[in-house]
Amino acid sequence: KEKLEEYKKLSETDPMTELWNRRAFDARMTAIYEDQKHILFDALIVADIDNFKRINDQFGHPVGDRIIQSIARLLKASLPADVFIARTGGEEFAFILEGLSEASVATLAEDVRHATERGVFIDRETGRNCGPISMSLGVCMAADATSAEDLYGKADKAMYASKAGGRNRITLHPKPQAKPQPRKDWLLYKTE
Repeated sequence: KEKLEEYKKLSETDPMTELWNRRAFDARMTAIYEDQKHILFDALIVADIDNFKRINDQFGHPVGDRIIQSIARLLKASLPADVFIARTGGEEFAFILEGLSEASVATLAEDVRHATERGVFIDRETGRNCGPISMSLGVCMAADATSAEDLYGKADKAMYASKAGGRNRITLHPKPQAKPQPRKDWLLYKTE
């Protein structure tokens, strides 16, 4: 039984970063919409390392891999222990947070962005500084989405809005707007 648990953990862990992998992330996302409490109080942050292709082109893929590993360590150090942190692909990460207000989630996202921006990324083999490194982040509250796919899509769209807005920033998925009430700008005149 212990071996089985070990194999399960290995199948859900990203070998490069030792964070949760996409498989574990997808399962955790699905679980959000199976419990009303999670829908009300969970949030997703999607984060992507800015200009990562340039980093790989300039310093090489082995250095790019080490930067991803450094970012993973930075995320573990920057986020509370109960935050579900996954590497969802390439240079993209996702964090599932429970029981926080949107303002608290935004503050945590900003803390991650700021810690990354302040980080020093020195290639230990060459001694070259590979920075500055930054991240673009998108935030969506589970209550603002209808399913795991919708939640991911909205957080991802917010992350791309951060990139389009100049990178190295966070963007909150906009709240749905209430339907405007029809205006009554006309007057009724009573004639005698």
